[in-house]
Amino acid sequence: MSIYIDRVRYQEVVTQIAYRDGSIEINNLTANVLGARVNKSGCWYIVSRQGIDANLSDLEKRALSLARDGVCGDFSEAELFKGSVEIGKEFPSEEEVVKLITELCQEIKASYNVKCEVVVGMHHRMRTISREGGDDAKESKKFVDIEIGLIGTTTYGQNIFASSHSAFVAWSANSIARNIDSLFRDTISRIGKSIKVKALKPYEVGKSQIILGNEAAAALIHEISHMLNPLYPHSIRIVGSKLFPDEFSLYDEPNTHDTPAIRFFDDEGVATRKRVLVENGVIRDLHHTRTTAKSFSSEPGSAHGLFTNPVPFHTTLVLASGDWGEREMVEETKRGFLIDGISIAMLEEGYIRIVPQTSFLIENGEMVESIKIREVRVPLQALKTINAISKNPRARVSEEKGWIVSEIAPQIRLEGFVY
Repeated sequence: MSIYIDRVRYQEVVTQIAYRDGSIEINNLTANVLGARVNKSGCWYIVSRQGIDANLSDLEKRALSLARDGVCGDFSEAELFKGSVEIGKEFPSEEEVVKLITELCQEIKASYNVKCEVVVGMHHRMRTISREGGDDAKESKKFVDIEIGLIGTTTYGQNIFASSHSAFVAWSANSIARNIDSLFRDTISRIGKSIKVKALKPYEVGKSQIILGNEAAAALIHEISHMLNPLYPHSIRIVGSKLFPDEFSLYDEPNTHDTPAIRFFDDEGVATRKRVLVENGVIRDLHHTRTTAKSFSSEPGSAHGLFTNPVPFHTTLVLASGDWGEREMVEETKRGFLIDGISIAMLEEGYIRIVPQTSFLIENGEMVESIKIREVRVPLQALKTINAISKNPRARVSEEKGWIVSEIAPQIRLEGFVY
């Protein structure tokens, strides 16, 4: 009966700066959590405590006292990460952030007379997983997340709204300022497009050709990723199945430097590496922890959760680019819709539901007007109808149960249903 023991230290220092239609807030938070983890026959026994006065030896004794003779599955062998990594270098000053977001909000208010709310969080997260013999895995990560919300009304009394969220590794103060400015410009563009939005006509409801813009395509593969979780019902049956066209290949690339999801070891301390999930339309692998990897004869490295039972999910999910130009995709679409920004996406029974933020009607190869679409449904069997993938991918950052994850996707065209 195998027993694995480690000790975990998690620290986070956060500065949150908010601009809310003229009001400004600056708040600081510091967290320090210590924990001891015992894995016995695949079952985790975890005890943690917040505060600098926590005693790791006492926590470990308590975790060991909880261990029982239950069997949760075998615990796979793994290459455990050893060493220390530093991701991100510097933040802009609080004063620089306040000045930047104030000026940007005042600019958009002058142009569109909308209320502007921005929340910027500067995070320094540190995690250490210590094993016997001083065999430690340490990570220090600095990143910035930003949420922007704009709301107003047109001269006709119609509500207009646009929002954006993203996060960036804090490689330099200047890069963060550029990224905040760029995200603002994207949000301003969305509010401009929403002013002249028209209602979906009754005959336009139903099955249609749909081009998913980068953000919508990234949201789609995020939901596909849920299907590639070995804890998802029937996931064992889909390995080896061809659910996508030949041009569709999907990878988890945790060492990608361009997103704040980058990590060199997972929350079980396992060294991370590129994982081929879908190759030429065929599902080759799933996300795995040390327990699920043993059950599926795969490799671990996808665990999320320091103080809870680790679960498998992606870090940076990458959809391989195709050879289509974005303009070419529109020109080759006789009639359909382009989905730009999104509000939410969900995996539901038999389909993926996407709620667009902005969308456009395409007729005879041209985007003719902005259309209000309540939701788009992509049946899982319709994933085989993907018939165009663009050359240029873009990154989207999202959260999954508090974890920072990312998706990098080009635009794609497929069949779906609009409502």
